[in-house]
Amino acid sequence: MTQPTTRATFKDYCKRKLGWPVVELNIDDDQVEDCIDDSLQFYQEYHFDATENTFLKHQISGSTLKLAGAPSGDFSNGEIITGGTSGVQAMVHAYHSANTTLRYKNPEVKSGGDGNTFYANTTTTFSTGETITGNTSSATATTHASTETAIGDFDNKYISIAEAIIGVRRIIPFYDNSRTTSMFSSKYQFALNEMHQLTSTTQTILNYEISQEYLALINEMFTGEPMFRFNRHLDKLYLDVSWGSDVSIDDWVVVECDKIIDPDTYTDIWSDMFLKRYNTALMKKQWGQNLTKFEGMQLPGGVTMNGRQLYDDATTELETIQTEMSLRYELPVDHLIG
Repeated sequence: MTQPTTRATFKDYCKRKLGWPVVELNIDDDQVEDCIDDSLQFYQEYHFDATENTFLKHQISGSTLKLAGAPSGDFSNGEIITGGTSGVQAMVHAYHSANTTLRYKNPEVKSGGDGNTFYANTTTTFSTGETITGNTSSATATTHASTETAIGDFDNKYISIAEAIIGVRRIIPFYDNSRTTSMFSSKYQFALNEMHQLTSTTQTILNYEISQEYLALINEMFTGEPMFRFNRHLDKLYLDVSWGSDVSIDDWVVVECDKIIDPDTYTDIWSDMFLKRYNTALMKKQWGQNLTKFEGMQLPGGVTMNGRQLYDDATTELETIQTEMSLRYELPVDHLIG
């Protein structure tokens, strides 16, 4: 038989390892599917072959407001607009006439305090069918009667992450003063004025490397890398940066992350030796657990049901495989430096 390349052939492979079709397996098909799901989850959590280190690019989006029609007048980029019904005010980023959509940022409403001060708020949004007015241009427009406001990344202060992303390593720095290639960077100036001295007896490549490390240290102290918070169950990557200064609408953010390899796309996963062993043991355990209900029952011919032995054998196999996973297939824990 060929190696399994789909979920269905993988299921049949594990059943054959347990004796099917020669032996009848007392396990429901739904239970088999649950075992496969649990095996995949364990495999993806711990096995180094189940994920890949990749770079994810994302363009920061602004909040959008759908209009019922073209505005009367022209909204100016950067001006404040105010909703006549909701009382929400925000800053215009750009108006797109092709789809009568207004992109904006920094929505605010009057709340608390003296009742006259505006505070940042992404919960209370522009109402449908209300009139908005530009404070500077005096342009007016009516919001769409049914399409609600969509809050963008800039105002949410986070970007949405796909379910397949299970870990974020870092955010690629937005700028690096020590390694840029503009004429005002230290790298450019060194290449212009000092590179020729590396061949002399007094200036060596060692001095260059030490200088580069020193510049990188200065850059780390005064600029640093973007801070972030991530939890895989939220599917949100919070960027703890200066929004509007470090990153703005339409800017690109590059994230180094760990992504689960999809077995439906990369079918070679179904033939992974560890995954096959683990799932077979899991199905064996489920089979034994089903048979424990008939423990000690006498069958015709004097045969006695012994599901407990099957269950215990499978449990021992799983413990052995899990220990092997930790010792042979799991990536080591990174050291904490600093």
